[in-house]
Amino acid sequence: MNEETIKATARALVSTGLSKLGYNYVNLDDCWSGGRFPNGTQYSDPKSFPSGIKNLADYVHSLGLKFGLYTDRGNKTCAGRPGALGFEEIDARTYAEWGVDYLKEDSCYATQDHQQAFQEYGRMRDALNSTGRPIFFSLCGWYSWYSPVGSNLGNSFRIGPDDTNWPGVISNVNIDVMLGQHAGPGGWNDPCLLLESNYLGQLAVTPTQSRTQLNMWAILAAPMLLSLNIRNLSKEALLTYSNKEVIAINQDSLGRQGFRVSGGDLNPSHSKSINILARHLEHGRVALLMVNAGTQTQKITCDRQCFQSFGFADAKVKVRDLWRHEDLSPVMNTMSATVAADGDSVMYLLTKA
Repeated sequence: MNEETIKATARALVSTGLSKLGYNYVNLDDCWSGGRFPNGTQYSDPKSFPSGIKNLADYVHSLGLKFGLYTDRGNKTCAGRPGALGFEEIDARTYAEWGVDYLKEDSCYATQDHQQAFQEYGRMRDALNSTGRPIFFSLCGWYSWYSPVGSNLGNSFRIGPDDTNWPGVISNVNIDVMLGQHAGPGGWNDPCLLLESNYLGQLAVTPTQSRTQLNMWAILAAPMLLSLNIRNLSKEALLTYSNKEVIAINQDSLGRQGFRVSGGDLNPSHSKSINILARHLEHGRVALLMVNAGTQTQKITCDRQCFQSFGFADAKVKVRDLWRHEDLSPVMNTMSATVAADGDSVMYLLTKA
């Protein structure tokens, strides 16, 4: 990772059209810092970022994008670079002067005592707010116990560990689906990154699973942070992440996180592991998602009890398939879909006729 790859990534966000769809943050993770000057101010790694972070942020801004940076609430970052502990105010001022728009604060080399962790995140929150610059504050604490207090501390809050593969994605969904009451405009549960491939181009999940993860993140009102090489994006991945109808569900202005209608915790090692998830949207609409995480194809049915759970029982309902991009025949009290195994899904927009 260096300033040239970050610039190329920013250009790719624009050239692919992803920035126009809302993917407008270019976020730099760990290993950017080279250390601290005697006065405590951080400077960038001179080998990887010789022009400095402000110049890099200025370049990203010149493309109409926003710039994100990384720190840690401990005394070191996960990779051993300088942490923020005891330097919250000077770091926040520095980030604001550099033009940072988004700050992720990790939790390596930091206490896991709940109250102390909250206090440390609160210090960075206050320091960022005191700069007068709007900076999206992303807490990366890895545990669900951040969710009940998260919106008082930051704008998003990780609720589980890193999701480096499909089982990790499913694990975080099982956690997040229970935390919807704590999320809303200004403060969102964060089940981690949208996976596709790593920087070497090796797939982390299948293309079908990428699509299903996007669907689940839309239902869960989760931050959509792409973890893939934008500079070498496959046509299939671009098609997935460019689905305007699914993105619209994620960005719905009502700001209510979705919920599990039926099915228990998903388990990709079981032959039958299905969920129906729903999310209330503005104008009285509902997004409905059927997921098959198991190893065998399943017929998934939303029956009258299912429709009743989101207030559509005994009503004629118009159905829009968000991946086929077509309207289906209206339904009442029941609808079914045959969903393939190993992480496939179907997603619908429902509107009372």
